Amino acid sequence: MPDVSRSSAKTLLKHAHHVWDMTVPWVDMYWSIDLLKRFHAGGYTYVNLTIQDYPATYSGVVAEIKRFKALCAPHADWLCFAPTMAEIDKASADQKLAIGLNVQDTALIHDDVSAGLDVMLKAGVRHMLLAYQLRNRAADGCAEPGNAGLSLFGESLVREMNAVGMVVDLSHVGKRSTLDAMSISDRPVIFSHSGVKALCRHIRNIDDEQIKACAATGGVVGIVGIGAFLGDPAMQAETFFQNVDHIVQLVGPEHVGIGTDYIDDMPAVWPSMIAGQDTVWRDPYGTQLYEGVAFSPEQLLELVERMLQAGYSDAAIRGVLGENFYRIYRDEEIARHGGAQLFA
Repeated sequence: MPDVSRSSAKTLLKHAHHVWDMTVPWVDMYWSIDLLKRFHAGGYTYVNLTIQDYPATYSGVVAEIKRFKALCAPHADWLCFAPTMAEIDKASADQKLAIGLNVQDTALIHDDVSAGLDVMLKAGVRHMLLAYQLRNRAADGCAEPGNAGLSLFGESLVREMNAVGMVVDLSHVGKRSTLDAMSISDRPVIFSHSGVKALCRHIRNIDDEQIKACAATGGVVGIVGIGAFLGDPAMQAETFFQNVDHIVQLVGPEHVGIGTDYIDDMPAVWPSMIAGQDTVWRDPYGTQLYEGVAFSPEQLLELVERMLQAGYSDAAIRGVLGENFYRIYRDEEIARHGGAQLFA
C-alpha cells in the first residue's frame, strides 16, 4: 500500500472541480442550512437533494422547491440552486455549493408522460427514480417479493425520459425492473444511491449483474452511505471504500460515484423502518440493522486518502468524487438541447 499523506488527499480534494453527492434527503424533518454548510466545508461542490412531498405530486414538488429557494436566498454568498450545467460550472468557479434536485418516484407521472416530465425538468429536477421500494404503475420497487418487470407504461416512461433528457434512476427499484429498464434505455442510467449486494445482502443493494448492466449503458452507481445498508452501523470510511472498490474492480472507476443519502439524525429513522419491516422495509436476507449512522461530509477526506492508498490515479479519484456523475448530467443536457453546449 503506498505511503500517502493526509496533505496529498487534501490537495487532490481542494483542486477537484466536481465533488458531487448525488442524494441527500430534503424533507421537513431534514431541512438544515447548517448541514449544507458542512457539505460545503467538507469539499463538496454539488449536492443533489431529494425534494418532494410524500406521496409525490406535481404541486407538492413545485411548492417544496419554492420553499427551498426562499431558504437559500439569504445564503447566496456560498449557496446556489443550479439546475443547468452552466450554473453548476459557475458555482464551482465561484467556490459556491451548487444544489440540484431529484424526485424518488414516478408515481406523479400520469398518462401524458411528456407533459409530466416537462413540468419536472422546468422545475429543475434532473433525475427521477422509477419506483420507491414498492410497486407503482411503472415498475416494482426492491421490496416487492413478486419482482415483476416494467409495465408497458414503464417502458414508455423510460423511453420518454431518454427522449427529453431526464436521467433514469434505478435505486430503490426491483431487480427485474432495473434490468428491463437498462435493456431498453438508449441513454446512460444511474443508481444514485445503492450499495453492493456482494458485500452485504440487503434489499437496497444491487448485485454484480445489475452493476455490469449499468456500466454497459455508460451509467454510474452512487454508493449509499447509510451504514445499516452496508452492514456497518459505524459507517467507517473503509466500508464505503470497499463498496467503491468492488465496482472499480468489476467495471472500472468511471462507473462509480457518491450518493450518501446522508441523514444527520439517523436514530429518528429507525422506528419507521422497524414499523415497515414486513412491507416497505422487508428483510428477506436477515441482514437489516436498525442502528448506526451515515457516511458524513467530514469523512470525504478519509475516503480520498484511502483511494490514494489503494493506488487509484488522480483521474480515477476525481471521477469517483464527481466527474462521473457530472458526465452523465452534461451529456443529457447536450442530448436534450440537440447538441447545444449550455455549459462552460
